Amino acid sequence: MMKKTRKNSIIWFFVVFCWIFFIFTLSSESYNQQSIKPTLNKWVTKEELAEKLPNTSVTYRGDTVVAKEDPYGFVEFFFRKGAHLFMYAVLAATLYMFIRNLMGRRQMVLPVIMALILTGGTAAMDERNQLSSVGRTGNPTDVIVDLTGACIGLIVCILVSQWIGRRRNRSEYRFARRL
Repeated sequence: MMKKTRKNSIIWFFVVFCWIFFIFTLSSESYNQQSIKPTLNKWVTKEELAEKLPNTSVTYRGDTVVAKEDPYGFVEFFFRKGAHLFMYAVLAATLYMFIRNLMGRRQMVLPVIMALILTGGTAAMDERNQLSSVGRTGNPTDVIVDLTGACIGLIVCILVSQWIGRRRNRSEYRFARRL
């Protein structure tokens, strides 16, 4: 049993390390390298996209993006914030699995707290990294978005883990009953 736990810990550590590397690689790219506006322009005209979007706007860090006036910018804004949520949801979930595997599967609260702290620290370092990247700005507000993603990732991870655990227990119970 000890060897399996150690092997799982090594695998989870590798996944966490690769994911953090991936995050920092992306945050080192310029804004233009990551822009989806050229791709959107190939798929749909500005007018067609504006027609499909609601008549609304979003203000973030003092800048306002109006859907009907700048449809590409509006879609890209939600794409970028969605990417923040996703990237940090995955990071928090993998950190949780790594820490929980190290501490023992019965532990739940401490791995959640540690995963949130480490994810928040990574998000802050990521925003700091963006300050030194061409055409990028570090933004403390994005750390809040990242931590929101982390909370979502942890909730999903814990729910899925519990669901798998219940299924495994039921199948083990059925198997033991047959014996």
